[in-house]
Amino acid sequence: MNSKFTSTQLVVAVLLLLGLFTILGGCGESAEHRVIFVAIDGMDYKLTRKWLDEGLLPNLAAMKKEGDFRSMGTSIPPESPVAWSNFISGQNPGGHGIYDFLHHKWEKDPETGATRLMPVDPIVETEDVGLSLTMLGRYFPLTGGTQINMRQGTAFWEILEDHGVPATIYKIPAHYPPTETGQQTMSGMGTPDFQGGYGTYYLYTEDQFAIPGNVTKGVLVANTIYDNVFRDFLYGPPNASIAVEEGEIPPEMKVPFCVYIDPERPIVKIEIGEDEDDAIPVILAEGEWSDFIAVDFEVIPYVTNLSGLVRFYLAEVRPNFRLFVDPINIDPLSPSAEITTPSGWSAELADRYGLFETKGMPENTAALKDGVLSYDEYRAHSMLIYEKRKEMLHKFIEDHDSGFLFYYFCSIDLDQHMFWALMDEKHPFHDKNESDYNKNFIKTLYQDIDGVIGEVRRNLREGDTLIVMSDHGFAPFYRTFNLNSWLLEKGYLHLKEGADRAKLDELDFDDVDWSRTQAYGIGFASLYLNVVKRDPEGIVKPAEVDSLVDEICGRLMTEKDPENGEPLFYTMYKGREVYDGAAIENAPDMVVGFFSGYGVSDKSALGEFSSEILQDNMNPWSGNHLMAAEEVPGILFVNKKMILDEPKLYDLTVTILKEYGVEKTPEMIGKPIW
Repeated sequence: MNSKFTSTQLVVAVLLLLGLFTILGGCGESAEHRVIFVAIDGMDYKLTRKWLDEGLLPNLAAMKKEGDFRSMGTSIPPESPVAWSNFISGQNPGGHGIYDFLHHKWEKDPETGATRLMPVDPIVETEDVGLSLTMLGRYFPLTGGTQINMRQGTAFWEILEDHGVPATIYKIPAHYPPTETGQQTMSGMGTPDFQGGYGTYYLYTEDQFAIPGNVTKGVLVANTIYDNVFRDFLYGPPNASIAVEEGEIPPEMKVPFCVYIDPERPIVKIEIGEDEDDAIPVILAEGEWSDFIAVDFEVIPYVTNLSGLVRFYLAEVRPNFRLFVDPINIDPLSPSAEITTPSGWSAELADRYGLFETKGMPENTAALKDGVLSYDEYRAHSMLIYEKRKEMLHKFIEDHDSGFLFYYFCSIDLDQHMFWALMDEKHPFHDKNESDYNKNFIKTLYQDIDGVIGEVRRNLREGDTLIVMSDHGFAPFYRTFNLNSWLLEKGYLHLKEGADRAKLDELDFDDVDWSRTQAYGIGFASLYLNVVKRDPEGIVKPAEVDSLVDEICGRLMTEKDPENGEPLFYTMYKGREVYDGAAIENAPDMVVGFFSGYGVSDKSALGEFSSEILQDNMNPWSGNHLMAAEEVPGILFVNKKMILDEPKLYDLTVTILKEYGVEKTPEMIGKPIW
């Protein structure tokens, strides 16, 4: 056999070898490339443009000059779990199945057989317990009880993993519980507190009638001070290991604490624990927040403990003692629930960066709504969270050698919700007596995050890709609209005989006559028809669905605000037109798209009624994004030139894959932005 190569054969052989190297080794080489992705939830395009033009955001202006700046097309509806699921999966809700902050679920009462419609978490579902064992007064589930992430589709970091590209994902929403992957990921918005809810604060006091505000979203604990000592307990979740009768709730885990009050100065010493020799001491002055303190809650004596992170705020010493306890966080050093992949990564982070909050929405919005915390007190707490995020970001970038890094900020989103009315004199909740600092706090945050981006840019390496974006923008929330009360008034929804219309504010879905009801609203944007076979007591025939959807959408589009004559709805989205994918069967029939200034009320979202359909929003939760997607675009800055004029969230997904030479999956609907 002739073993000599002709020149042509040699060239072909070299080209084949180069092609083989590209296939086999290209991903490994491209994996060295760093993409730094800074996600700033809720950063608004219109405010950003305004303050860019005024010269207040010099670092973002420099990034725009170096690369590009566009509005970021958000999801329908523009709600965080929906938007981030679009980004994670590269699909719209018809593909990933997350349509709202709340989904609907029909349940049947096992005793009465009555059908109930319930609002439920769209992402987290808990399996029923199967086999269990009760012994010596203790209850041990043997199978089931696992929490499942219901988001469908493959997360882009899992695709990167399949191609050998490392990814670090810090605090991404819609990722609790974390889906299985070898990548380093941590759940963000949607992660519960230590008690399993989304944020229950505690207020300890001596005189429950002398506190500011009204505790509705937390727990008020009143006790007597003896000899300058206040004694009570920190409360954890129900102790599920204690056997109780069916339908009963096990007693809460609790840890005693004592507050020793200085008789002259506004200072206290807090000791946590039963044994004085081993008690955890905390010294606080009035108006001071503590650091995080890891506290063990006993599950089974001498066998098992669960650890939670506690943070105190000494609101007042005299004349009325008030001690605020932040919702207890899952301890990242010893998590009581899975919050990261791999499961030990949270402990590695805490060892490297110190203790940090793990609750998905860590700001104390509930306490500010209740009036238990003032704006100054809320802001001080919010800045503790924000400053820690800033500190950790720079260390993350320093430690990130290769691959993709996603890092998430929540403060601008949550603080715009709470401070919007202070900067907006037209808002019905505007308080002209608030400090100028608080009135300008949103602008201050935008300027501060601009400084953060400047620091990130200074620490980039040659060839790094930097993406700064938000999932949606923001707008004022002047008035609330109750969709269910509107459906009732227009005859699409009916109450049971005997339900007292005079007490409409006290009624909910339990009072609905489903045998006569055509439509209902649940969540902050979703309207459903009560369809035969699809719904347990459905009355709308499938052939009637399209015409009824058109009718309801048409009537809502004619609704106007009686105070100013302005229309309420920018558009009405029809599920059959805006969604497609494997989860389309769960889509709402209609999605409401309000003009800026309007939104669905909390009561309507929960399946409750109001005597007034349209009401002024007299609530610190005064800014919002739960309206038409066109009204609240986000922001997108990149250090490259873009070819897409109107990029969407799912376009970023395929762009990230393209950065590493990875093709998008057939389910993904986006296009690369460059």
